[in-house]
Amino acid sequence: MSTEMARSALCRKLDAIGWGAFFCWMGLSMLIKSFPPGVTTIGIGVIILAEAVARVILKVSVNGFWILLGFIFVAAGLGEIFAINLPMLPIAFIIAGVLLIVRQTTKAKKE
Repeated sequence: MSTEMARSALCRKLDAIGWGAFFCWMGLSMLIKSFPPGVTTIGIGVIILAEAVARVILKVSVNGFWILLGFIFVAAGLGEIFAINLPMLPIAFIIAGVLLIVRQTTKAKKE
């Protein structure tokens, strides 16, 4: 098997593990109603960031958008815990839009 095929297979495995962890966490969060506000949100962010760290360690592609999303989830959860009312969804949409625009304009300059 070529190196590229092995990396692709590893990426698919990491994606599947990440989604599996996400679904398990969401199921636990729904079953355990006594979680403090924000814990579920922080858990989602930690799962996203853990997958990104695994990708860095294993030297496979990491999408910066997912890293940003992980930090947004952690920040939103901390905001819930400390009762800081931040409009995280609109902030996330704005950041995602800016990142997509910047990525496409810098990609166009390189080509």
